[in-house]
Amino acid sequence: MLKNLVHWRAGKFLLNGVSRAGATRCLCTPFKTQTHEGAALGDTEPAIRKHVNPFAQTTSTPLPDNGVNESKEERDKRLKVLQLEADIAHQEGRRVPALDFFKEHHWAHVLTLPSKSARIKYYAFLWQIEMKKESEQRKKALRAEGTERRIAEMRKEREENTHIIYGLAHTSMFLRIYDSTINHWQNNRLTRAMQFAPKIVLDCSYDTHMTNREASYAAKQLMLCFAENRAHDEPFDLHYCNANFKGRCMQSLERYIPTMHNPEFPMNVHSECFTKLFPKQQLVYLTPHCREDLVTYNPDDIYIVGAMVDTVNNEPLSLAKAKRLGLRMARLPLDHYLQWGSGSGKSLTLNQMITIMLDLKKTGDWNTALQHVPRRKIIDLGTEQAQGRQALNRRANKLNVRIDHLLKYENNRPESTAFATPQKVRQHKEGLDFNLDSWATGKKKTSRNKCEGGA
Repeated sequence: MLKNLVHWRAGKFLLNGVSRAGATRCLCTPFKTQTHEGAALGDTEPAIRKHVNPFAQTTSTPLPDNGVNESKEERDKRLKVLQLEADIAHQEGRRVPALDFFKEHHWAHVLTLPSKSARIKYYAFLWQIEMKKESEQRKKALRAEGTERRIAEMRKEREENTHIIYGLAHTSMFLRIYDSTINHWQNNRLTRAMQFAPKIVLDCSYDTHMTNREASYAAKQLMLCFAENRAHDEPFDLHYCNANFKGRCMQSLERYIPTMHNPEFPMNVHSECFTKLFPKQQLVYLTPHCREDLVTYNPDDIYIVGAMVDTVNNEPLSLAKAKRLGLRMARLPLDHYLQWGSGSGKSLTLNQMITIMLDLKKTGDWNTALQHVPRRKIIDLGTEQAQGRQALNRRANKLNVRIDHLLKYENNRPESTAFATPQKVRQHKEGLDFNLDSWATGKKKTSRNKCEGGA
């Protein structure tokens, strides 16, 4: 085998025009690397092998768009084909919603999907949403029928009974507070916060650094930020800055809050940068990538939170932006007050950041404010000790060893081993002692038989 390999290499060198001396020199070292072989064949430039980290991203990669170089006619043609595909799948009874359910943003997302399997998964997701809406409509119709039936019974009861009826929906001293009343009251509280409360900013300029899914998650978290702030007793004057109304995040947020552009709605959305709206010396950018901790809350400062969901791109974009704008930076002192579990990331959602800042502004206590951090991310020492004791008990049971006398003196370990008396591992039962008279007789003498014999 080795002889044939040498002959094959010699023929290869001679066919490539290598001299006999060069072929002999290469055959003397037949197991060298391919770079030496290329040099013998006359290649003056050896191949340079570059080591590239596939997980390192030097530049931010925007969302891929399949229709960048696509004309409008081609896009409309492809859209009609996809609509026909969805209609046929719906008529065949597959998990695809009807064409009436699809909106413009649904078709825009379908056009960006790279394969048919991705479209099938997205159709199934929309079908689940359609089924939930239909189920809610049916339940709503049943509740409406039940309400009409109860109202008819109440009217009939009032006609038959001439006396005054006290209670809910009857004569009562309490006023009914409707949901619309609570809604107006919370909006009025936000209006007062715009005049007197400290300000906080959500930077919405990271739309190009997020994928479609991350942008939809960011929009939902921005909606929850507004809801948490409005429901708090002492809300912030919340500002959404650097908003691109044609971007994916803002369009998704408009679907969550359709009245966000109404002039009477208490929501501040700006397309300008926060450096143009507020004094630069009051701005503090909250980023987890800096080294300075936020010790105390200052109501005169305006804190900025980057509205970005970075499940894929973990680059310190907020740190770079704060340095580029020349702003002060700070991070939450999470490591000082919390003990993180193994494998849990130290990332927080936008609405969790807002609730932490709200409680910090109200109480000034970090222990109270950081209660909004999910419990699954941190280690509970009491739970960990209980789990350790349970694991020790399980292992002791496998070895048939009792450790009650050890756990009894848990606070005083020396007494547990020196003075404690362990319980007996096994105890003999009655009737198990060996008796020669009853052995191999086929019957076991019981205590009752003994009593009768004695009598």
